[in-house]
Parts: sequence; C-alpha cells; structure tokens
Amino acid sequence: MKPISREKEREIRDLYERYASMVFRRCKMFLKTEDDAWDATQEVFMKLVRSLETIQKKDSIYSWLLSASTNHCISQLRKRKFEMFDETFHTGGDEKGLPQEKQMLLKELCTHFLAPWDEKTRQIIIYTYIDGYKQEEIARLTGMGESTIRRYLTRFRRESKLSPIQREDLV
Repeated sequence: MKPISREKEREIRDLYERYASMVFRRCKMFLKTEDDAWDATQEVFMKLVRSLETIQKKDSIYSWLLSASTNHCISQLRKRKFEMFDETFHTGGDEKGLPQEKQMLLKELCTHFLAPWDEKTRQIIIYTYIDGYKQEEIARLTGMGESTIRRYLTRFRRESKLSPIQREDLV
C-alpha cells in the first residue's frame, strides 16, 4: 500500500471519528464480542481506505460502511465452523439487554437461511427485518428505488416459502 498524504490521512481520521461507533455497533450485533467487533471495524475501515477513491459521493460513505460492515460480518460468521455452547443463551441477555436467544437466532438466520440469497437480497432483508428500516429509508441507504426493494422483498417472501429443491427449479 502506498503512503497517503496528510490531507488524505486527515480525511480518513475524520471519517473514522464520525462513523467508527456505528460500524462497531453493527459488527457487535453480528459478531457478539467486543474484540471481534473492533477487529471487524478496523478491517472495514481498511477496506474503506482502499475504496475511498471509487466511492462516488461523500454522502454515500454511510451507506457504503453499512453494507461493507454487514457483508464483512456475514462473511466472518460463515468462516466459523464450530460454535461452543453458550450458557447465557438460556439464562439471559447481553450487556445491552438483547436476549441471547434473539442474538443466536439472528446469527443462525444470517449464517444458514440467508446464505443462498444474493448479496442485494440479504442486504434488503437485514435492513427490513433486523434493522427495522422502512422501504424509503432502505432506498436512500442503498441507492435503489422503492419499487426495486419491494420486488426483492416480494421475491424473497414468495421463494422462502418453497423448499430448497423447489427453489433450485426456479433458477
């Protein structure tokens, strides 16, 4: 990686100060531990440094970071092959009050159920059902039209009712 100018370094520092807590919270939601979330946050910002020149508008950095952090965490979860039994799953919640059962279900959803879906569909599903965004908010974050988002959601609802074999027949 080539050295960066002081101006670029200042810009990156400003972006980190502005968005790191948002990226960290997003990563912690998926990865559960602070250490893993901080590692993921650093990796997402390293990706941002490499991609900063290709991001068209500065307004889209927020959206880019949301997408990049979600995709990075989902990728990290896929790489984990074995999970240890978590006693707190049955005994309570985490420090933010989110029940462990909900966290585990979210992890399972992302790891198994959403795996066959393309990246855009996964992103829209997470924004809709996990983050609770409205379609117009998702449109603003992703740059897609609301009708496109409705189409992805409709297809997802329709095809998720099918068995995996029936779904393969559609492809």
